[in-house]
Parts: sequence; structure tokens; C-alpha cells
Amino acid sequence: MNIERDFIHEVVNNFYDSIMQDGDLCGYSDASPINGNYDDKIYQKIYALKYFPAYYFEYCVLARKLANRLKKKEINEINVSSFGCGLYPDYFALLHNLEDIEFDYSGYDICKWKTRNLLPESEDNLCLKTMSIADIRQTELDDSDVFIFPKSLGDIAENIDMQAFARKIANTPKDTVYFLNSFITVNHNLNRHHVELFSYFHDAMLKQGFTTEDPSDETFYRGDHEFQGLKGINYGFDYPQGIHLCEEGAELDCKCRVVHNPVLTNSYMNYQILEYTR
Repeated sequence: MNIERDFIHEVVNNFYDSIMQDGDLCGYSDASPINGNYDDKIYQKIYALKYFPAYYFEYCVLARKLANRLKKKEINEINVSSFGCGLYPDYFALLHNLEDIEFDYSGYDICKWKTRNLLPESEDNLCLKTMSIADIRQTELDDSDVFIFPKSLGDIAENIDMQAFARKIANTPKDTVYFLNSFITVNHNLNRHHVELFSYFHDAMLKQGFTTEDPSDETFYRGDHEFQGLKGINYGFDYPQGIHLCEEGAELDCKCRVVHNPVLTNSYMNYQILEYTR
């Protein structure tokens, strides 16, 4: 697994330098990653500083697992669709871990992420579309070999008919497809609701003659124990020092918790990789 330290530092420093020009952030003290906040440009920066490096780390785990499976099958070219991609950390994870495997990445999100200009430059294999997942054409889905739900199943389910979308994916003409799923969780507790949402896709795939040896009702995490620091799992993870937006204290008008503690451990990591064939 390849974790690029310089990439993490570039992302964090870019977003930090930008948000330091945005003035008082106390109004965002209680903001959380829910649908209503993602269109807010300042919240997007807070989100990036708090979650992006750790999410990138998790997708590097998945990208390496995917690479190993593709190499065994001697597959060297794939198309990827990512749903609710946001700042697309999964794209960069694939870029840094697929090595000799070429890929084209289509990222879909209903929100306008105006802060994408703060991310490092991508290659010409990146295509981003601001649209509802429900409006993706069948032909686009039919061309995909890999489907990614980057902690997005819950958000997507609030906006579309998941069963209908699952049927569209299952109608693929391909005989092998992969799902890379990551889940919002705490302390490795199984997020049963979001795992159950994926069951729509699992059931739809089975009805189309697919089978899988991967458990669709279990999740996994990298590391030996809960709360393990990400650097303890892979030394390439290194969150820059001195990134403080505001601190809690009696002298403040609000109890500010804006990026008081960026995610640095694996306690929020829970993922799946599933390979369906027929």
C-alpha cells in the first residue's frame, strides 16, 4: 500500500491556507458531514482538513486490494464510477496504488464542490459530473468495471430510489465487476443500516446471475487494534503539524470544535471489497 506523505501535506496546507482567509469560524463549530452542509464552501474546507487524509488512507487500502485482484486476473485497464465522490480522495488513492493498471474515473456528486481547485492536479483520466446519481445513464454504468461508494450510501439513500439504482448497476453486460465500499462508523462497530443499504445491490446482482465469495454483510479495517494511529499502520501517513483553526476555551464566545481533532486513527475505518462474477 502506497501512502504519499507529500500529497497529504499539499492537500492539508492548501486548504488550511485558504480557510485562514475566511475569518471567524465559530458558526461552524457544530457543523457535521450531512447533505445540507456539503454545498457550503467554508464547510468543504473544514471537511477536507478533518477527514480527507484519513479517507484517502482508507481508499489506499482498498485500491491496493483491488490492484492485487486485478493483477491475478491479468487485467490492466478498468473504468471506475464513484458515487458521492466529493473531493474524490478515492481517485488519488487509485492513482497512487494501481501502478501499471490504467483507469478512467467518473465521479458523481449532486453537490457543487467549489473547493476542488485547492486539490493537486489530476491526470487526464478524471471526469467529474455534478448530477443526481439517479440521472446517470445506463450506458455509463454499463461501461464501469468498478463501483465505489465512498462513505456515501446513507447520503445517497436519502435522495434516490436505491432499489432502482441497484437494478441499473446489475444490468451491466460485464461478467466481472467490483464494489469498493467504505462506511461511516465509530470504533469498528458494524454500521448495520448502511450495510443493509448495500444489500439492494447484492440482491440485484444475484438476480442477474452473479455470485461472490466476498461477504456482503461484513466489514473490515486495516490494523491490529482499535484506535491505532494511521502512521502506525503505514508510515507514509503524516498529518502536518500546527493546523489549528480554533481551540476550545472559556475566553471564547463559543466552544469551538472546528477541526479541533482531525481523524488520525483507524477507529472510523470500515470497508468492503466485493467481486461479483458470472
